Amino acid sequence: MKRILFLFLIGLTMISCGGRVPSPQTAQDIMKDYFKGYGKKYPTTPFGTQSLDKIEIVSMEELQKAVATSRALLTFKDGSQMKIQMNFRHKAPMGWRATGWEDLEAAPIAPQQN
Repeated sequence: MKRILFLFLIGLTMISCGGRVPSPQTAQDIMKDYFKGYGKKYPTTPFGTQSLDKIEIVSMEELQKAVATSRALLTFKDGSQMKIQMNFRHKAPMGWRATGWEDLEAAPIAPQQN
């Protein structure tokens, strides 16, 4: 009985310690679903006017436990590209979720002069 309990606890420990950052495939799937919904909510954005053709994960980094960030290159059907950074949070037991994103190529807004 003790042996079975010990093996069960070891198995739980191995499962809970794995996956400190989402896999590239998981990150791509989350981004694809996120931007599909984003395009429906905001139809005047590039995500609403055209669909994504390809998502290429450039880098993945753990910020702290259960929080990660990913830089990706989004390619649209018309061939245009956009560099983004998306943040993820791990929420047990459901897995990784997107918490926000930013366009890395957006021009900074100049301050207004009065």
